[in-house]
Amino acid sequence: MSRTVGPYEDVATARVEGAYELCEGVDETGRPVQILTLGSTSSKDPARRGLLSDTVAWAYATAGPEDAPILVADLEAEQPYVVVLRDSRLRGADRIMDRLLSLGPATGPLPVGPAAAHRPQAPASPAGPPSAPPMSPPVVVIAPPKRRSQARPILIGIASVVGIVALLVGGWIIWTTLVPGDDGADRSLPESQTTAPAAAEEAPAGAAEEGQDERTRPEWRSDAPAVSVVGELFTEEDDTRVVSLTGWPFAFRVPDDYECEQGEQSAVCGPPEGESSVKIGWTVCEGPCDEEARKALQEQLPYQPMQSFENGDVGFSQRDPYGEWKASMSVFVEYEDTVLHVTAVADVDSELAGEAQPILNDVLGQAKSLEE
Repeated sequence: MSRTVGPYEDVATARVEGAYELCEGVDETGRPVQILTLGSTSSKDPARRGLLSDTVAWAYATAGPEDAPILVADLEAEQPYVVVLRDSRLRGADRIMDRLLSLGPATGPLPVGPAAAHRPQAPASPAGPPSAPPMSPPVVVIAPPKRRSQARPILIGIASVVGIVALLVGGWIIWTTLVPGDDGADRSLPESQTTAPAAAEEAPAGAAEEGQDERTRPEWRSDAPAVSVVGELFTEEDDTRVVSLTGWPFAFRVPDDYECEQGEQSAVCGPPEGESSVKIGWTVCEGPCDEEARKALQEQLPYQPMQSFENGDVGFSQRDPYGEWKASMSVFVEYEDTVLHVTAVADVDSELAGEAQPILNDVLGQAKSLEE
């Protein structure tokens, strides 16, 4: 029988265990998902809701490569639910339900006091007792490497300059004191020993022109395929600007107020305020660029596993932790006798997902246009 769970409509009940119900359906992008929720009566039980929150935190902390990713977990909704990708190759939401059943009866009041103390707990870390589970799904953040302090090199440089100046001044005083000569004699260096710049040190004419980067900037192609991997495309009414970087094989669009910081083969774009960002990059897939090589490149992106499209040429994954939207996109295209691997990784606030998704789609379309 079809029903509605949160924003998911026409979902079918696959398994019921007392207070817990496991449904199957599809999300807004058409991906098959499993939805684990509480019944309408159990949703009003604070102890049952707390057990579900603890178990979802356990599922995040113990997830391995054989477990399907948790896509959404709205534990504060009137009827709390957790959404897991449905993939026959991976363990889905059944492991969360089995964990719930092992922690207490499926119906009736949950044990409290001494009885509750004997519930099985999540494996403790060898380094010490486990910390209290968070109330919302934890988010794994890969912190950038710490930059080495610049204070020490600066102090060493200053000390070196002071030492050199002291030696020069002291040497000049000793020389002027000990060298014999008439008072008032000119003791300046001979003209041949002066430190005036010589004409031979100047760069020859035209040298700067020879060293200039002759690479050009790409043009944004209006005839690129209008393809979407998630959400909407940019429209003519949207205020956008084209980002065209020197040496890149393609250009792309971002919202007009976004700022971009350029790397050699990457660019990080985002709104002027906040931590939200979309990182676009590209590399050359070396060697034969076979299936194994492509898989290795895709696995370097976050938010694994990725769904494959177009015979593996396109990969995509997304996560929806509370208040955030995260996604990874991978595109392989043939370009000038090579294969390029174009990537885009979004890490934005949930209210900015509608701005980040068209960027990914625009990058996808411009990359695919290189094959035409």
